[in-house]
Amino acid sequence: MPRWAGWSAASGTGDETVHAPAFQTSRLGNRKINQDRCLALEDEDAILLAVADGMGGHARGELAAQAFVDSLRRRFETRDPLQEGPAFLHQAIRAAHQAILEIGRHQTPPVQPLTTCVAALIQGGRVHWAHVGDSRLYLFRHGRVFFQTRDHTPVAEMVAAGLITERQARIHPKRNQVSRCLGGPGAPPEITVGPEVFLEPGDLLLLCSDGLWSAVSERRLLELAGAEDLGGTLDDLAMLAEQQSYPQSDNITAVALRWEGTQQARRAETAGGDDRAQEASLDPLERAIAEIHQALEEYGDEMAPPGRKRDHAD
Repeated sequence: MPRWAGWSAASGTGDETVHAPAFQTSRLGNRKINQDRCLALEDEDAILLAVADGMGGHARGELAAQAFVDSLRRRFETRDPLQEGPAFLHQAIRAAHQAILEIGRHQTPPVQPLTTCVAALIQGGRVHWAHVGDSRLYLFRHGRVFFQTRDHTPVAEMVAAGLITERQARIHPKRNQVSRCLGGPGAPPEITVGPEVFLEPGDLLLLCSDGLWSAVSERRLLELAGAEDLGGTLDDLAMLAEQQSYPQSDNITAVALRWEGTQQARRAETAGGDDRAQEASLDPLERAIAEIHQALEEYGDEMAPPGRKRDHAD
């Protein structure tokens, strides 16, 4: 399985070096084509990670996913280095949506390809992220989930409202539906941009399509946080997801990065306060959902009674 062995990006301040081993994996699953795409780029002072999950059941979802990563690449390579992370991500994803619409119109016959997406930008030891749909970002810290994006799905909304549990969500008949995506008709989708977080040495970022997170428990995903061979563990988890969801296994794609830290990042961390202060900056509801989700993963059998995303192309 192709993956990066890692790379180093000069921070632009001489002796301060960002060392960020990043790895990717992508598996076909039990599908005829892989409609997922992923991206990892770095320049003098920033790192960009992204995953797109082209939606099956719609025409040419792979076109939408490819247009998304191509658009982000162009934006990253031509961006103003002084632009703030949230503004870059919002504008880049909005531009990708327009690019997808344009590509669809130029097909013969015209089509309407759709994709979900998640992206993260690291600058100066800080990470920003944004997403549309149910492609996820996890931030693992100290062996637990520090942050997790909230899916744009009817089922996630029911969980947030307390109408169903995480355990019930896994078997809900609407679990494969999304409420937002790129490439759809009408007004551009609302893009969720997450809070800024200062990274600590050892932090693990995971961006993945639902083919991974829907088939592998959070407890297993946490194996990445302490893995000596991050790339090998990522490949193993993707293979496990493929096996556990067979014969309905979806495309499975993920990008993982372990933050090693820099002098610049450590200064920023000191200025930004301790771990408790960073947690307080996150949306309280999102933090509560993440903590409940982790508890259910660990103690689900004791706590809860027994109770894809949109159909993908065969």
